[in-house]
Amino acid sequence: MLNKLVVLICFTLLCACKESPVKVKGEVKTLSLYSEILKRDVEFTTYRPTEVLSENEGPDLIYLLHGHGGDHEDWFQPEEGNAGHLLDSLISVNAIPPLAAVSVNAGNSWYVDSVEEMERFYLEEFMPYVENAFGFSSENQRYIAGNSAGGYGSLRFALSRPELFEAVILLSPASYEPLPPAISSSRKVAAFAKDGTFNDSVWSSYSYKKRVASFLASEKKPKIYMSVGDDDAYNIVPVVSSLQQLFLENKIPNELRVTNGGHDWQCWQRSFVNFLKEIHLDKAN
Repeated sequence: MLNKLVVLICFTLLCACKESPVKVKGEVKTLSLYSEILKRDVEFTTYRPTEVLSENEGPDLIYLLHGHGGDHEDWFQPEEGNAGHLLDSLISVNAIPPLAAVSVNAGNSWYVDSVEEMERFYLEEFMPYVENAFGFSSENQRYIAGNSAGGYGSLRFALSRPELFEAVILLSPASYEPLPPAISSSRKVAAFAKDGTFNDSVWSSYSYKKRVASFLASEKKPKIYMSVGDDDAYNIVPVVSSLQQLFLENKIPNELRVTNGGHDWQCWQRSFVNFLKEIHLDKAN
């Protein structure tokens, strides 16, 4: 099913493009760095569209945050995110400009400073390291996207540091308020536990709502793109509805798509591609 979805996406992109496509085959690598903050090695996977970049040209960059139970490879596995192939196709038909991507293995940290200082590592150590390696400069633009728990992390990062990102893509974000449902994996991780058991107060202490005031006070705010499948079994539809209401009330640019699908990569791939194209069109306008 996923292979058919990829073929359909690529065919749609090719048909929609007025210019002759230039075949792009980006380079996907799995690397590691030693983190002084975490005091251990951390693996990450990168994608770089080398054919369409000059030797001294840094690409725009999107950070991809994986969900619960995942790792740095999820976004690039053919049967899951398949991001390398999708980006190759989008860039080849000029649907988006050259865009690099990176995903780090954050385990089941949910990207918060808890058992480990994962948020601090990501923002203060990992991002500067990657951008130096990619030749990222002030001429480039930075984006962030996450699925499920990765959407939870992407939202919190964007609210905390809105000046960093041009756009935010939230795919079925598990940003529950006030508390996650019993089915949520957040109730099984150490990050939100006290004495080995999920704790309401611990969960609430990480609420994205605690970051809204500073976000609204920021001069620069990213546009936020959200999607959810109408058959999502993890009760995410009310999550994105509440988020959109918050953004609308405060005149924060946003887009919400409720699509046919569940809490899965088939749904997320489709929304990821569509949002990247929308972002490019929004910039052009």
